[in-house]
Amino acid sequence: MVSLLIPLLGRVAAKAGDALVAELLRAWGLDKFRRKLERHLAAVQCILLDADAKSRTNPAVRRWVQDLKTVAYQADDILDGFHYEVLRRRAAHSTACKMMSYFTVNSPVVFRLSMSRKMKDALEIIDDLVMEMHKFQFLQHAETPSVDHPQTHSHVDESEIVGREDEKEQVVKILLDHSHDNIDNNNITVLPIVGMGGIGKTTLAQLVHNDQRVVHHFELVLWVCVSDKFVIKEIIQSIIQVATMNMCGLTKMEALQKKLAEVLVNKRCLLVLDDVWNEDRNKWGDMRSLLNSHAGLGSAIIVTTRSDKVASIMGTLPSHQISLLNEYDSWELFQRNTFGREVKQQWELISMAKNIVPNCKGLPLAIKSISTLLCSKHHSEWFSVLDSNVWKSDILTTGIVPALQLSYDHLSSEEKICFAFCAIFPKDTLMDKGTLIQLWMANDFIASETRGQQIFDVLVWRCFLQDVKIKENEFIYRPTTCKMHDLMHDLADSVSGSDCYIFTDSSWHQAIRDGLIDLSSLQHEVRHLSLYYASYITIPRMEKILVPQPRTILDQRKLKFSDETYMLPCKSVNIAMSKFVSLRALKTFSTEANMTSMKHLRYLDCSYSDITALPEAITMLYSLQTLKLIGCEYLHKLPEGMRYMSSLRHIFLVGCNSLKRMPRDISQLNSLQTLTNYVIDSDAGRGIDQLKYLNLGDALSLTEVRKVHSAENAEQGNLSAKHNLKRLSLDWYGPFSTSDGDEVDTNAEVILEALRPHRSLEGLRLSNYSGAKFSSWMHNSTLLEQLGELFLSGCKNCKDLPPLWQLPSLMYLGLIGLDSLTSICVGNDDRENGGSCISPPPFFPKLEYMEVNSMPKLERWHQEAAVVSFPRLKELVIYTCPRLETLPEGLLQQLPAVEELHLTNCPKLCGAFGRGGAYWDLVEAIPKRCVWQTDMLVENA
Repeated sequence: MVSLLIPLLGRVAAKAGDALVAELLRAWGLDKFRRKLERHLAAVQCILLDADAKSRTNPAVRRWVQDLKTVAYQADDILDGFHYEVLRRRAAHSTACKMMSYFTVNSPVVFRLSMSRKMKDALEIIDDLVMEMHKFQFLQHAETPSVDHPQTHSHVDESEIVGREDEKEQVVKILLDHSHDNIDNNNITVLPIVGMGGIGKTTLAQLVHNDQRVVHHFELVLWVCVSDKFVIKEIIQSIIQVATMNMCGLTKMEALQKKLAEVLVNKRCLLVLDDVWNEDRNKWGDMRSLLNSHAGLGSAIIVTTRSDKVASIMGTLPSHQISLLNEYDSWELFQRNTFGREVKQQWELISMAKNIVPNCKGLPLAIKSISTLLCSKHHSEWFSVLDSNVWKSDILTTGIVPALQLSYDHLSSEEKICFAFCAIFPKDTLMDKGTLIQLWMANDFIASETRGQQIFDVLVWRCFLQDVKIKENEFIYRPTTCKMHDLMHDLADSVSGSDCYIFTDSSWHQAIRDGLIDLSSLQHEVRHLSLYYASYITIPRMEKILVPQPRTILDQRKLKFSDETYMLPCKSVNIAMSKFVSLRALKTFSTEANMTSMKHLRYLDCSYSDITALPEAITMLYSLQTLKLIGCEYLHKLPEGMRYMSSLRHIFLVGCNSLKRMPRDISQLNSLQTLTNYVIDSDAGRGIDQLKYLNLGDALSLTEVRKVHSAENAEQGNLSAKHNLKRLSLDWYGPFSTSDGDEVDTNAEVILEALRPHRSLEGLRLSNYSGAKFSSWMHNSTLLEQLGELFLSGCKNCKDLPPLWQLPSLMYLGLIGLDSLTSICVGNDDRENGGSCISPPPFFPKLEYMEVNSMPKLERWHQEAAVVSFPRLKELVIYTCPRLETLPEGLLQQLPAVEELHLTNCPKLCGAFGRGGAYWDLVEAIPKRCVWQTDMLVENA
């Protein structure tokens, strides 16, 4: 679509006007061609909206637009080539001649002549297109500016659910009635919920899943998103993972069946299988047989699907056909999303709105989408929405809901192309927000992370993206994920045209057989390709659909399990061909590719591969912005020349546990914003001082802190100035260091004192600290007022804790392996109030999770009287504290409100808190509790 061509031409024009490129072209005598390109692009941009309208009915205009798109990409490559030459020349002053040989051609003269010829050829094509453009007599007009939209939090609160209470009651009653009736029947009840996309099947299933009557009736309530691939192994893995809350590393069917039997163990279960498309009776028969064998009597399954055939295959009960919202509920949902609670004060818009809402046909997703669109419009613009021709489209003909198409039409050109690119991810796939933004930048859709964040927020706010969640169980790498509703994915597929394609083993032949793909129409059209579930892909197969110079190849095939680590062997698509020189983004499991030809690459992801080192040639990727090596557990070194990669903004090294040291002089990477891991070394150019001027954000893990030789050296890390850093991990020893931990290192104490972070820090993890005292800044709650997470691990010599109970924002606390700690004295630190306190402050005012683990000498947990203690505690975990006898009074009083309690290998505590113990009455009502002493289960619920 032309709407996606607008940002492409805009960024090519911006590159043509780049000062550095202009300077180089003037020196080469090519500046007149650059200025001519600028003029042509400006003229073309003014008529694109009219060209878009005429291309829908005029085949000649469609061909003209396609030719313009092709040459625009060529011009983009040419200008990027000039920009790369500028970066190469900069690096040449400090780079060895041997390194320069990776990318240079035979001579600078040959390079200049080659690039000049390419630029002139592209201009000739553009000249012809501009002449042809005048024949079409397009109207000139500027693009409508984008409306500023309010920012949203990552946990955006969706509109209140409307009109489903009666249906929820019906489904709950059916489930419970048949569960009671089937108490003597070994067959699981299966209830299908059927309806079109966007109607609210998943929402209704969630309401039922979370209903307290259902939760109390069934011993296990599980949720599995199935989507279009009904793979029995994966469904079993998901059931095990949801039931145990742990990753399932099993891959053999026999082992999976045994684990499934252990998890279900004849319990009465409710399993929700969401978004099922499978119409293979044999597959469902095998899955049903497994569940019948292991689930308890009275178990049930809810299936959500669009297909009546799926429902007939799987259901044992008549399908519940979910209804469209009626007129009243449609209006209620619309006005809540559009007017909020001020609907009566917006009377002048109500009449117009009541003419718009019926066009949504009672479809909740369409209503929410159009309501968020109208929120951003002045009331004078509501007329154009009401009168839009889009409402005349037939969903049965186009497959696209008109309200969603209309919402898309009102996005800015940047927002449109970013949304359309999401079609490269399969339906129901979790998308990483950070990865999305990095890929948008790699393809020049946006210029900065800030703009990417704004666009992401708009797409969430407008319902194009949904289910935004933060993976909070990780400390350093904590991605924000989202999904796209199936109908929105259909829209992204439609507007992206043939630019994006997902390659799977089945997609190729299946799509042809079903008539969904015409090979001739897809021939050499795909610019962004992703590989999913594709066991064997060859270059000839890819060549059939890829444009001559594609921009994105993401090898995202199913990862193999190896215990709890995801690994793939170093085998990937062979991309060592010249046609891939234009790649901007590459995800691969191999570095055998010819990196030397990919000088435009901005995004490189080799995560979860078994590579041991990166080739030195990679340091000549001067345009590379993002380098991801997550989970590369065999990687032991990085290229020494990384300091020359001046465009690097993000380096992800989480899980690279074999990495022994960092490349020299990483401080030269002035654009670096993310560096997840840094291994400190005492050698020059590899110490903590390299971090001094880096404006790092998000999270940073420092290992081998013991190699910081003095307080002055520690201060050179400049942690106190890094206001964008939210989480910090300090590990005195790395994975290859050994220490018995018995000797106190007083130097460690002065170093920790000098490593004071910025007061905006939200998470701190301190591991294997060899000092005997914690630093003074850890005793000052005003310096840590934003701290929400604190984990102290392996600090074997510390005998006293800082006043952690005073931290106003602390929500998660872990105390692990503090061997010398004999007591936790809560409330005895008076250094901030001089020992006098008229009214004692609340202790742990926001703490939700607390773990006390492996404390061999811990005997007492003393607490002074307080007005409030642990008012928000949800989960308490105490492991291997053999001498601990009781808990403080304030915590005992709070126990009945705790949701989870885990006591293991604490003989004195387990006896007191087990059934019949002194404190049994305090824990009896805790929903999830486990009291375990060595091999004996004292109490479990």
